[in-house]
Amino acid sequence: MTKLAPQTELPRYDNPPVVETVVGVQFRPIPGFTNAHLGAFWQALGQQGWPLVADMPQLPRQEERFSPEGQWGRRIQLQLTQDPSARVQMRNSEGNRMVQLQNGRLHLNWLGKGGDKYPQYDRVRSDFQTCLNRLLQFVDDQGLGTVEPDQWEVTYVNHIPQSTVWNSPADWSFFKPLNAVPSVDGLIEAESFSGEWHFVIPDKRGRLHIKWQHAIDAEQEPAEMIRLDLTARGPVKQSADLESSILNGIDLGHETIVGSFKVLMSDPANKEWKLNDDGSS
Repeated sequence: MTKLAPQTELPRYDNPPVVETVVGVQFRPIPGFTNAHLGAFWQALGQQGWPLVADMPQLPRQEERFSPEGQWGRRIQLQLTQDPSARVQMRNSEGNRMVQLQNGRLHLNWLGKGGDKYPQYDRVRSDFQTCLNRLLQFVDDQGLGTVEPDQWEVTYVNHIPQSTVWNSPADWSFFKPLNAVPSVDGLIEAESFSGEWHFVIPDKRGRLHIKWQHAIDAEQEPAEMIRLDLTARGPVKQSADLESSILNGIDLGHETIVGSFKVLMSDPANKEWKLNDDGSS
């Protein structure tokens, strides 16, 4: 297994394959929080700054448990409920930021699929912090009690098109955990692969989940690509300073993802994405 060395300075990529970044917090559902509060929060956030709104189904709760049941508990769960609660997505006019809120989750997405350059983590973190402060103030102003966070989450979505660091499945060794997908001369030829890896962050501070998918992007040429999702999640440490506890967890998730990405990629791949180890990220 490839081990991640302790990181004092994080790597930075000048041309990373990341097309979306999500930072968020999960909190215990607030009694009395209704769908009407979603609209009121949109007003409090500023409708002019987030004019594009859509209703979506709620995301299920996620919990990183460090027991034998937790290790093997990542099975598909069907949720059958009569609860009409929803999740609201609010996008800015440029379409490169999205705030998502439901009773139990707050997420901020940076959206770069349209070609925008990744603004670096500090900017995304700052935007999330602004939304988090607005939510904490909103819950207090509405007399709903307090926000009780229980899990932080960070996701990086990467699109790696064909003809960049790979041309065929035989080249997928640029991602070290996978190596090349084998073929048998005259019998079978490698065509595709999808898979997942799950890692514990030391001292059981959370987990890193990696998902690899060979996919088609009809909007791009060439259309074949690898979608590589890295998601770090972990419990929020309970303290009097809710904001710091949440942000510290998100910082840990970012460090885990960025540091792991560098180590798990080949040197030619890191060079393709212009790895720049200058101590910033």
